[in-house]
Amino acid sequence: MSVEFPGENNQKVEFGAKKTPAMVRWIMKTGLVKDKTQANIVLIVIAVVFFGITWWLIAGGNTPTQETTYLEDIPEDVRATLPPEILETIPSRN
Repeated sequence: MSVEFPGENNQKVEFGAKKTPAMVRWIMKTGLVKDKTQANIVLIVIAVVFFGITWWLIAGGNTPTQETTYLEDIPEDVRATLPPEILETIPSRN
């Protein structure tokens, strides 16, 4: 006499069976590579490129620094129209 539970399948499970990772299968599906080794190399290159782009973005890329505008550089007629609160925030060369 054996006990069977509903939905129980008698499938064999092979432990230690090597399964190809999903990303490697996806790269191989594109047809750009022929085997796992080439797919792994492509994934490493993609990771290095993304790491480089991230580093470039974090480090600031090549964004130019803005020159400081001093109070003395602003023409008198423009300075006369600015409120005192704004004038206090502008650095002076003196």
